[in-house]
Amino acid sequence: MDIAEEQRAFYGALLEQYGDDPRALSHRDQATQYERFHRLARVFAHEPGDFTVHEVGCGMGHFGEFLQAHHPRAGYSGSDVHPGFVEACAAKFPAGRFHTRDIVAALPPERYDYLTLSGTFNVRLSASPEAWRGFVHGMLGAMFALCTRGFAVNFLTSYHDPEYTRADLYYQPPGALLDFVVGHLSRFWELDAGGPLYEYTLRVHRPEYVRTRYTDPAFARYFRAAPP
Repeated sequence: MDIAEEQRAFYGALLEQYGDDPRALSHRDQATQYERFHRLARVFAHEPGDFTVHEVGCGMGHFGEFLQAHHPRAGYSGSDVHPGFVEACAAKFPAGRFHTRDIVAALPPERYDYLTLSGTFNVRLSASPEAWRGFVHGMLGAMFALCTRGFAVNFLTSYHDPEYTRADLYYQPPGALLDFVVGHLSRFWELDAGGPLYEYTLRVHRPEYVRTRYTDPAFARYFRAAPP
């Protein structure tokens, strides 16, 4: 069973057990779920006008509900590998577009201002650590390709109390992650481990968009010339 198939089966079982509940997405409760959402949303906290957000692994659309309450100018859409989640989101958000797809297997043609993903990188199940690292890198590359401004994702941190370690989870060392991000995606990044969870949020910004926010000539030397 490949990673996408195993995730489909795993989250499908949680959906059948819990229904429209944070636990169907492997969150402990709404309080911890919303703590993650607030930190993901900091990637677009500076936006003064309308913008689009595409959630990878949209689940039951709980992030969309969060956006309605806290970032009402965000246009929400999503993708998921489980059709039951996609159907639920389409019913909740008739103005949005939702897709059953694996964006790593086939890069979609659409582009969005921002992409987010919450929790997907935590539950490794039976995949080997090497296969999971490849999955993580492939997903980050796809999200970077699909965004026009930036993306945000979260990880379990390798800096946690040993008694909480589980063999079926994946703990991402921050240093190795940043080596990949800077080497393959963008040097404009943020790591946020300021919350109470044993997790951190990675926010990555596209260089060309960062440049539009720093127009003073004093900053010109910090940006490479755009390719022809």
